[in-house]
Amino acid sequence: MPILFALLLAAGVAVLLMLLVQRREQHRETLRATVLRTQVELLKAAAADPELGRAAAGAEFAGSEPGEVRRHLFFEAQVTAWELRWRIGALSEHQLRAHASGLLADEEGRRYWLRTRTDRAGLSGDDEKLRLFTKVFDDALRTPQPADAG
Repeated sequence: MPILFALLLAAGVAVLLMLLVQRREQHRETLRATVLRTQVELLKAAAADPELGRAAAGAEFAGSEPGEVRRHLFFEAQVTAWELRWRIGALSEHQLRAHASGLLADEEGRRYWLRTRTDRAGLSGDDEKLRLFTKVFDDALRTPQPADAG
């Protein structure tokens, strides 16, 4: 009888631990989504103010035209929004591939991805979902564009 009680107690503890881990992961995803939404809001503010825009875009945009900075920030906000939708399951891999191909179809989109890819890839760590997000864009970058094929 004591062995049965010990086994039931161990099973109960195991179930409790599994629930705690699952809840922690859900909390982490909620937190990531909140951070991404905040990032999009900051990018909107930066796009509306040329001084904030240059600060948000980084040192490589010092002395750049406000239009170039706004385009960079627009691409950043767009990709961040896609990442948020991807993380919460509101965007399928097929849809993500279509967005990546569309963004990288022109030279300006490819320049954006090449400027930001290393930083984005560095954030993925052991996050399999984020690594796949980056891989989708890398795959689209390697796909020859219609203008490149001629």
